Order: sequence, then C-alpha cells, then structure tokens
Amino acid sequence: MLKITSKSNNQIVRLKKLIENKKYRQKEQQFIVEGYHLVQEAKNSGLLLSTYESNPEKIKYDDSILITKELMKYLCDTITPQDIIGVCKFPNNNQIGSKVLFLDELQDPGNVGTIIRLAQAFDIDTVIINKFDYFNPKTIRSSQGAFFKTDIIGTKDGFNLLSKIKNNGYKIYATVLNEKAKELNHVVFNEEKFVLVVGNEGNGITSEIQSISDEFIYIPISFESLNVACATAIVLNKIRNEN
Repeated sequence: MLKITSKSNNQIVRLKKLIENKKYRQKEQQFIVEGYHLVQEAKNSGLLLSTYESNPEKIKYDDSILITKELMKYLCDTITPQDIIGVCKFPNNNQIGSKVLFLDELQDPGNVGTIIRLAQAFDIDTVIINKFDYFNPKTIRSSQGAFFKTDIIGTKDGFNLLSKIKNNGYKIYATVLNEKAKELNHVVFNEEKFVLVVGNEGNGITSEIQSISDEFIYIPISFESLNVACATAIVLNKIRNEN
C-alpha cells in the first residue's frame, strides 16, 4: 500500500486545496468528506472517488492510500480527526420535487448543514441553496450524512430560478416578519407543490425574493428571534403535519 509522508506531495497539496478553496472545488467538481460514517455514506451514494487513511491497523478500504496521522491532522479542520477522508465528485441534481426548501443567501455552514438534515427528517424533496458553497467540510459534517440522501440544487441566481418554479404552479411561502406576515398557527399548508423560503441569518430574505413570494409567515415567540435552523424546524414540522 502506498504511503505518503510529506506535505509537499502533490496529492496532499491537492487535498488541502479541495478542503480550503471553494473555487478549486468548483473547478475540479470534487469535494472532501471526513470520518468513517460520511465516507461510507458517500460510497453508498456512488459519489466516492478515493480514500486516504492514517491508521494502518484499521484499514477499511483496500484501495485506500495510507498517509501519516500528522498529515491527516494537517488536512482536517476538526480538533480530533478520524483516520479517514474521502474525495467525492459533485452530484448531478437537477430534478425539483413538489416539496421544496429554499435557502436564501445563508452564511453559516453549520446552519446550512443542519437545515439539510432537517429537510431529510421532514420529507422535503428538494433543497435549493442560493449563493452559498455547500460543499465545504463543515456543512457536510453538520448534515450528518443527510447531504448524500437529499436532492440539493445550488444556484447563483435564486430569483430567476424561483420565478420559474413559481410559474410551474408552486406556492411560495417566505418566513418574514413584516406587516403582511401571518402567524404560523393561522397558515394552512395544503398545496401539492410549494416552496418554503428561509433567509440570511442577519438580513433575512432578500427583497427580490420577497417580491415573488405568495405568503409571508412568522413564528410568534417571546424573544427577539430564533436561529434560522430552529425556525425552519418549527415550520417544517407544521407543514408535515398538514400535508
């Protein structure tokens, strides 16, 4: 089995760039996953291309390339990395289901990963992510494997894509706190095709996305605001109970 020991090795240099550089991931159409669970999920989904392991006493895949534990720690951004990383190809998702969750310019990788996990838990067909690199390692870790079981579509022009979806008969719900918004308990989700839009952690949903939304909803709480993932879970639970 081949063993790599140097940071200057071309494969290590390439792995580091895939982990840290968004533009390089897009150029190569590849991304990295860390840990045994996520590597296995990637393999099950057909996206896994290669593996690198650092424990010679516990090799899981016969075709893995062996690297030192020091290199594994150098590559991974977790404090105590597991002994495996995998290189994966980008999925080719382009089918939009009837139940859609639209993430409008979110910024926090942990929130995005958690919401992907929620989408799977609450039977959402498609997650559309506007202007965000969801192939970064923290997002994939936060999804706890749901990343590989959820149809995710990325876009840099959410307004145009959402407009086309609306023209195909989808009702668009936007989580916005304004004078037109209805309290969540007073909203009935009974459409066969719908989109739920959640917005940026600090600025909410952009004005252009609001302009094509059909109904605004808010969650009544005794505090200023909720984390976007928490709010999404509350709304998705109500939607599932009514659909």
